[in-house]
Amino acid sequence: MSNRTSSVRAYIPFILFALMFVYVIYGLIKVQVIDQSKHKTFFNELMGRSTYTKGLRGTIYSSDGTKLAWSERVPTLSVKSYTADDEKALRKYIDDNQLAILKNTGNVEITWEQAFLLQSLGYNIVLKEVRKSYGFLYHLVGSINKDGEGMSGLEYVYNEVLKGRFAVSYGIKSPGGGFEQGVIEGIGENGLDLETTINFQLQKYTYDLLTQLASPSVIIVSKVKTGDILAMVSYPAPEVDLNNLDPVTWDKLLNDPLKPLLNRAISSIYPPGSTFKVITAIAELLYGDIGSVNCGGIYYYRNSKGRIIGKYKDWHLSGHGVVDLKKALRVSCNVYFYNAALDVGVDKIVEVAKAFYFDQKTGIKIPGEVAGTLPTPQWKEETFNEKWYPGDTILYGIGQGFLSVTPIQMLFLYNTIANKGLYVAPRLALNEEIQTKQVELKISEGQWDAIIDGLEQVTTVQGSAANGGTAASSFKGFPITVAGKTGTAQTHSGSPHAWFIGFAPSRNPEYSVLVLIENGESGGHYAAPVARKVFDFMYQNGFFEDDQQKKKGE
Repeated sequence: MSNRTSSVRAYIPFILFALMFVYVIYGLIKVQVIDQSKHKTFFNELMGRSTYTKGLRGTIYSSDGTKLAWSERVPTLSVKSYTADDEKALRKYIDDNQLAILKNTGNVEITWEQAFLLQSLGYNIVLKEVRKSYGFLYHLVGSINKDGEGMSGLEYVYNEVLKGRFAVSYGIKSPGGGFEQGVIEGIGENGLDLETTINFQLQKYTYDLLTQLASPSVIIVSKVKTGDILAMVSYPAPEVDLNNLDPVTWDKLLNDPLKPLLNRAISSIYPPGSTFKVITAIAELLYGDIGSVNCGGIYYYRNSKGRIIGKYKDWHLSGHGVVDLKKALRVSCNVYFYNAALDVGVDKIVEVAKAFYFDQKTGIKIPGEVAGTLPTPQWKEETFNEKWYPGDTILYGIGQGFLSVTPIQMLFLYNTIANKGLYVAPRLALNEEIQTKQVELKISEGQWDAIIDGLEQVTTVQGSAANGGTAASSFKGFPITVAGKTGTAQTHSGSPHAWFIGFAPSRNPEYSVLVLIENGESGGHYAAPVARKVFDFMYQNGFFEDDQQKKKGE
């Protein structure tokens, strides 16, 4: 072996050592510098813990300060694998009903005292947000789902405002896995509160009124000048809070033939009957010229040759005698409005109705509103492949035939009349902007006065069926003049629907009230007395306080 070969072999250990040293240095640099963030994340995952907390959902308040829907943190016992030992231990602290729920679901709500005792025994206690409300408010307030998201009513419309915000807390664990210290402490922000236009006292009173009737019905009360809904009751309503509903109860509600989940105030359509006569009356004032008619109880429609081809009865078969527009409104004379409808024609009735935005939804900000049907000859042709007949126009004049409306549409028609042509949209939350639009018809002050005077006579002129106001007996003695209209709307099956819509004070309107009783037979006999009770309640509870003070000062 040469000396050169021996010399090279002598350096091999030093070269290998140098290479190993470089490799170690590279490895350290890679771990400490190049891959630092990756290893740091891995380390944090081993040693750290992130938890999420959510603020409570905001409270929905009535205008008189009552909670309509609110959230609470409720301690909940959670047991992943329920054993006989658990049952033996837990029987000392929770009742049989709670034990049954725990067995079936693995979770059960408990009291704070129970939570303290069970936590000291090592049981897992978590705080759960529970949403609460009243069943009879469901059509307005709505409910939330299991994830805390609004599903219906105001809960749905204002979900982003009401729901609580998430926050993250981060802490470092000890090597043994125990929690050592917090690094970031996040506290979930509560959702914002919502103040509604609803008066809880009035809402509860009106619901109780309809509960006594025990018939599907609607009452709506509003402020005429702002569109604020003070009460909106659809009966029946669920009798339970839908926020924490078991599947069995939910199925019962869905299959109930009385449909308690249906908001009849905005989601059901009805023939308006005589409450629609104000539209025909305005059309007659603007475009007609019949003056007065002689009502003998029956209207005979004749063809061009004078032959009777149709006979239409008045509700008062002995007739109303000589009737002008104001008296026609007062006594709800069908014969007058048969004549008026033919006098102006279907196109003018439709024109006036559309000018009052009667072919549109009101836009109330809760889900489920539908629009009624404002029929036209073209609509009938497209829907039934039939032409429009004079008999269709005759029935149109008294709010019958193909015409259908929602209660909320009818109330805001009367609000627009009370405001003499200013339409104010319905409002349920005080943070909503008041929205108005003008009726684009040239209605003079004298014509407005004629309509309102006729509606005043409905509630003030006492007398026989031939001459007295159809709601006069119901409003006898009421200290404030109400302008209103009764309606008895014929249906395809069953008894007629009973309507009353009115506003007060008639010449400086503040509030309006609508009552609809499905198959209630007569607006004058059944709906108007209910409306009087609502007005009495409002008067006795200071709603008309300013008006009373003015009267005292005069």
